[in-house]
Amino acid sequence: MMFVLVAGGYVGTCRNGNAYIMPAEQLLDLMAARFSRFHTVLLTQSTQLITAEEEGKEVISFEEKVWIKSPGLYGSLVVTEIEGQGMSPEDIQALRLDIDPAYRKLLVANTPNNLSTYLMEWGIDSETVSLTRLDGLIAFCIGTAPKEGSRLLIEKERFLPLLLSHKTKVGQETRVVEVRFKDYRKVQNGWFPFRIEYYLDGEPVEKYIVLEANFNISLPPGLIKNGLQ
Repeated sequence: MMFVLVAGGYVGTCRNGNAYIMPAEQLLDLMAARFSRFHTVLLTQSTQLITAEEEGKEVISFEEKVWIKSPGLYGSLVVTEIEGQGMSPEDIQALRLDIDPAYRKLLVANTPNNLSTYLMEWGIDSETVSLTRLDGLIAFCIGTAPKEGSRLLIEKERFLPLLLSHKTKVGQETRVVEVRFKDYRKVQNGWFPFRIEYYLDGEPVEKYIVLEANFNISLPPGLIKNGLQ
């Protein structure tokens, strides 16, 4: 009888342990550790800009430099001509006015307090945490679970951000931004996504593939928050 009681208590403890979901503060602390060594990042990436044309989708490809500095500075610059499409880098930038690159702030050294502030800016409820799946991976969901809700998904195994979704103002419209982080690779005692996909209202609008990544190097001068000077 004593054996049955002990065994039953052990099973109950395991069930409670499996049901435990970390609070957002602890998740953000573990996620921040994955990028804690990245104070500056300089990327050369291939960018695919997907535009809607009357006859269908058009893909414009080019290379650009992207740099990020902890905790919240970032910028980019198109570095190749768009051959055969009659477009200058200035034309490309004009097509990207709806893109909010603030998601880059997640990928450099941050404190949990900084990350909490970003979640507040994006309208993500850090009091709500649940478990979900994305592309077969188990993930913690901070924020509203339904697809239209503002949320941050963090992979359960490695505590890496998998998806960021939030609402943003584009002109007079409110639109839903979704950023997916893929192809994580181990680099310099941290992890970095070598493929990122950007969606607006469920439609893909940009895709990025990292060609070269450099960490903790001097960045080009003139960097200011949210862009270039």
